[in-house]
Amino acid sequence: MKFSLISDLHIKTPEDNRYKMLMNFINSKEVKDSEVVILLGDIFDLLIGPHLEYLSEYDEFFEKFKKLLKSKEIWWFEGNHDFHFEKLMPRFLSDETLKNFKYIKNEKIININDKKIYLAHGDHLDIENENYMKYKNIVRSNWARFIIEKMLPYSGLKFLKEKFANQSKKMQKEFNKQTEREKFLRYVDNLKGFDLVILGHSHIFESTSGYINLGFPEANKKFLYFDGQPNLVDLVH
Repeated sequence: MKFSLISDLHIKTPEDNRYKMLMNFINSKEVKDSEVVILLGDIFDLLIGPHLEYLSEYDEFFEKFKKLLKSKEIWWFEGNHDFHFEKLMPRFLSDETLKNFKYIKNEKIININDKKIYLAHGDHLDIENENYMKYKNIVRSNWARFIIEKMLPYSGLKFLKEKFANQSKKMQKEFNKQTEREKFLRYVDNLKGFDLVILGHSHIFESTSGYINLGFPEANKKFLYFDGQPNLVDLVH
């Protein structure tokens, strides 16, 4: 199985340079040659709930997304910025294309050519970050899902987005790259029995024989193409 994978673009607006990177990825030769396209979470900085406004805001992407589903599978992993949106897909996809879409909440394990591969956004592994795990348990709960789906309008989410952005800036100031890197290497080490672990979330680039993290693509400008072996491909041509 050949697949192409990207994560952690954190696209804020259609004018964002990161959105251009996403379209470069979607239109790449590698995606064309793939059987599966994997969006490993946090593609958008805010995609929460099944709101149709996302489709018009990012119409170029979702049109291409729909066309790709006619010939290949797309696996979209929940991140910590894109979740509770699985009900959006039946609102604009036909039954024919919907069958090729997979919505994945935590991890997926696949076997390719005798290689056992672990795929996840990675935030659910971040057990040493107690405050984040408490936050995650709240926002991913069934009652939070109900509020987001039934009671919170798109305009309300846009307002909350600004609050999240301010909080994110505060967290970035407190971010220690080496500490975060060592923490995620421990998480990977605890995942026994895999030939390859592929994660996002940490925003720290790693590329070894057993662990790949694309980091923050705006900085590293790479996506992953797997054709029996992992290959890092330039996002900017």
